[in-house]
Parts: sequence; C-alpha cells; structure tokens
Amino acid sequence: MSRDPLDDVLHSWRPEGRLPARFQAEVWERVAGRSREAVPAARLSRGAWVLFVAAVLLAFLLATGQASRWEKKRWSELKAQYFQEIDPQALASAQRRP
Repeated sequence: MSRDPLDDVLHSWRPEGRLPARFQAEVWERVAGRSREAVPAARLSRGAWVLFVAAVLLAFLLATGQASRWEKKRWSELKAQYFQEIDPQALASAQRRP
C-alpha cells in the first residue's frame, strides 16, 4: 500500500493554543438545541384536530347523502320496471316507444 507523504505531516501536526473552557459542551448544547428546532411537532393542535374531524364528518355526510340519492333513484327505476312488467298496458306502451 502506497503512503501519501502528507500522512506524516498531518499526524505530527498539533494545533497551537487552547480552546475556551466548556467549548465542546457548548457545541453539543447548540447541536441539541438546533435538532429540537428542526424536528416538527408530532401532535396536531386542538384547532387542527377540530378541522380534521369536521372535514371527515362533512365527507361522511356528503357520501351518505349521495348514496341515499343513488339508492332512491335505483329503487324508483326498479319499481317502474316491476310495474311495467306486471301491467300489460304499461309494457305495451313502453315497447311502442323507440
């Protein structure tokens, strides 16, 4: 394995001067503080929950209302078809229509 000539220089280098007292502890405190700021809150506020529940309730009511309308329409179609099949005059008039 070839050695880089700078390896010896880098291993022998020692910084001059001293770091301020508690330097490392302060750096880690700043890192911890910033990491807390960067993480978004996992819980929704009460207002957000109220909006969420209201939206779900509205969607549910709209869906059930639409399903009810479809069911009424289908029921009336089935009822008309039934009466048309058991009433010969209604059946004859329906067959005459194009």
